[in-house]
Amino acid sequence: MKIPIKEDYMKFLDNFSKSLSAELPDACFYVYGSLNNGDCSYGRSDIDGGIILGSGVVTPKDKIIRLSELFLNDLNNYGIKTQFNLMDLETCRDGRFLSYTEDYTDWIKESAKVHSGPNLLEELNGRDFKSGVLYSAAFNFCGPGGVRNSLLYSLVHAHRDNDDFKERTLGALEKVAKFPKKLLWLRGQGIIPSRIKTRQRLAEILEDVNLETIDEINDLLANPKELYSRLEDLGESVRLLSSSLDCIEGMVASYIRHFPQICERELKL
Repeated sequence: MKIPIKEDYMKFLDNFSKSLSAELPDACFYVYGSLNNGDCSYGRSDIDGGIILGSGVVTPKDKIIRLSELFLNDLNNYGIKTQFNLMDLETCRDGRFLSYTEDYTDWIKESAKVHSGPNLLEELNGRDFKSGVLYSAAFNFCGPGGVRNSLLYSLVHAHRDNDDFKERTLGALEKVAKFPKKLLWLRGQGIIPSRIKTRQRLAEILEDVNLETIDEINDLLANPKELYSRLEDLGESVRLLSSSLDCIEGMVASYIRHFPQICERELKL
């Protein structure tokens, strides 16, 4: 196994920053943590950071897949691990579906270094008031283990451990399938056990959202043989992740449009 040295870290940052600038010039790429504060253990430390896309909630999936390809090439070349969060400008400004708290975003604003694109760090609107359900929804959407990062790191995970990648993909599909239940609860609805009925009820509240991907996911979850057969194919797995992300982004975007004001159930008791 290649053990990266300081030069590898610097080369990765330089190459990835240039590639990101070419692919997404309006995206803000920043790094924080040990690499910035002089406490980095080269060869062992991850690179912590994030990418804020200069877009609305619904992001260009082809560009995210392209970023995954860049990750695959650069991370393999240098043997470095990263922990980057992928966000968008609208989610950052609204704050409810951002997985960061206020003190954490304040720390990022103070300590992070922007390596490419415009400085969008001031747009990070961390919220401390989130209820457990809202926090869970935000984490499942764009947290470190969320649906967005599942697509961002898809090719890296598939290359390193295909079985682990399949389980991560399954986890992302399940997060999307359960997402309507969380949104309905936030709007004062009771717990609806059936995923089918939950999907139908959400379509009545967020009438502008295309939930066909939810139907596909529910059908696959009800048919494990077909599901795992699909997950054996990398291209199909990436397609499912892309469609799933598009669906969950559509739900979040519609929710923010329909309900711009904070409600009681979004508040932490």
